[in-house]
Amino acid sequence: MLFMMNIIAFFKKSPRRLSALKPISRLTLAGFAFCLGISAPSLAQTPIRPEVAKSLQAAQDALKAGQLDSALALSQQTLAMPGITAVEKPLIQRTLAVAALQAKNFPLAASTLENLIQEMPENTPAAQKRPLIESLLNASQQAQDFPKLVDWARIYLKLEGSNPSVRPVLIQTLSVLKRHDEVVQEMKEKMRLDEAAKEKTPESELRMLAVSQRQLKDDAGYNSTLKRLLQNYPSKAYWAEMIPRVARQANFNARLDLDLYRLLEQTGNMEDAYEYVDMANLALKAGLPAEASRVLEQAYATGLMGKGSDAVNHQKLRQQIQLRLNEDEKALPALEKSAKDANALASLADVYAAKQKWDQSQTLYSKALAMGGLRREAETRLHAGIALFRLGQKAEANTMWDSIQGDATAIELAQLWKTLSAQ
Repeated sequence: MLFMMNIIAFFKKSPRRLSALKPISRLTLAGFAFCLGISAPSLAQTPIRPEVAKSLQAAQDALKAGQLDSALALSQQTLAMPGITAVEKPLIQRTLAVAALQAKNFPLAASTLENLIQEMPENTPAAQKRPLIESLLNASQQAQDFPKLVDWARIYLKLEGSNPSVRPVLIQTLSVLKRHDEVVQEMKEKMRLDEAAKEKTPESELRMLAVSQRQLKDDAGYNSTLKRLLQNYPSKAYWAEMIPRVARQANFNARLDLDLYRLLEQTGNMEDAYEYVDMANLALKAGLPAEASRVLEQAYATGLMGKGSDAVNHQKLRQQIQLRLNEDEKALPALEKSAKDANALASLADVYAAKQKWDQSQTLYSKALAMGGLRREAETRLHAGIALFRLGQKAEANTMWDSIQGDATAIELAQLWKTLSAQ
């Protein structure tokens, strides 16, 4: 049956390495130097000791001349001078941080910026801290110090930082670190913010969420994310992942196996002879040889059947279907005359739907539903919605699907048809 099919596991792949992801948007080095206040006039106006000012000025001159090794060495020598005051230290740290960034010594840049921020007075305005933290995040990302990146990204967000790339990078980093619970929590907040801004959450982020939910064995969460992917980024691949999952639900109604195959066919995911044979047999079992014949002939036309060691069995099934089809064609006029109650009308509607005569099937579904007393009303409403969809009446189809009650599988399938109709 359908649950045995070999479906691609789309979210088993490991997340991409963080180094391959888009970096946090950052200041230019010139802008960074400005925000750190390391220009010559700032030294002249700052009450620092002459010997410290001289050494720091030499470091800044080397930096401006592009002599990065010298700038690093002079900055570190200045920082190591005895008796460095609370006024002098942040000025030296800022120069050292810029030199380290330009020299691409990212571990040193990150540690220097971290010390600088941590040693700021408690009453320092958040607006002064945020640019420094952005630079610290960039340095941590380049140094692949992912735990530090996570910690400071969260601090940045608490300080209401507005750089739009920080939260996505935080989520990506947590995914790389396999901190799946935290990925889920951060993604919930990200989706809430996206919804408030009337923006779609990017597909890559939803896929990361799905990876974490799978790792956490959160089946309900995974299904919800997969549905969101289907709604916002529809693809054949997501349908191939979603449809068989319905068959694995504990309360699955096996009567609707054929309807799963119909969805699989509608989304272009019928890919091997076994699936066509199984669908044809289910159609025969349901008393719908016209559908079985159409499905089998489609498989023959695409070259999936009639070849190899199973060719004889395929031909036998083909002959069996044709025999049943001939018998049903002869019996159809009598069936039409005898169909008086709701259940008989619904069965006749299924026959016409199997023949893809959607107008006739929908007329009969409507009559059956209006009469009431159906044994399987949810199933009839599901099929009536499909007929409406096939007739191009999408709004009416959605209304019909929304009216289904009492059968969890039929409700689930109806919602999937609604998603499909919106694409």
